[in-house]
Amino acid sequence: MTDTLLEFLTVYGLPAAALVLAIGQAGAPLPTSLALLTLGALSANGDAVLALAFIWALAGTVSGDQAGFVLGRYLAQSAETRPGFLGSLARKARKAEPSMERWGSSSVFFTRWLVTPLGSAVNIASGAAGLSWPVFTAWSVLGEALWISIYLGLGYSFGSNIEMLAGILGNLSMALAMLALAAFLGWQLMRGVRKAQARTRQGDKIEPDRRR
Repeated sequence: MTDTLLEFLTVYGLPAAALVLAIGQAGAPLPTSLALLTLGALSANGDAVLALAFIWALAGTVSGDQAGFVLGRYLAQSAETRPGFLGSLARKARKAEPSMERWGSSSVFFTRWLVTPLGSAVNIASGAAGLSWPVFTAWSVLGEALWISIYLGLGYSFGSNIEMLAGILGNLSMALAMLALAAFLGWQLMRGVRKAQARTRQGDKIEPDRRR
């Protein structure tokens, strides 16, 4: 995979790398992390200018994020009045708008560089839940810039071992994504338990009043 990607990027240059990154960030299963590491290695070998590699990579990743956001916004708006699963999902997304405005920016930022496997899903969720486009874009750019800087730097420094490095980083990102998902599910479970307890207490309080 590394040799093939290296040859592809060497032949077609930085615009091709931006395209790979854009499609990958939009949700396609492409080796975006490996592409960034490869760009760093190419820069170290003198086959690419590091500053230009950063600019093209940022343009590609942000474009992919925007595509996911627009898709989420379109799905929510087109499905909101429909019956069935899509309509129900869109209406739930609308109800989540206040929470997304409060917490959405941090989720966008951290899924750009720390828990990258969740990035594409967060893009769509941000659009569907009505997160402000300027807020989404600002945190997307900041997060992607940090991710690109880290991976280009690693590729530049450890270009001879990028395949092994990509595997280690990929496993770490997946582990962090699973931890984040487990934390979210645990939080949702706790919320459900607390709501059930509150309803039970409310019912116990109403019952004596009725007996009077």
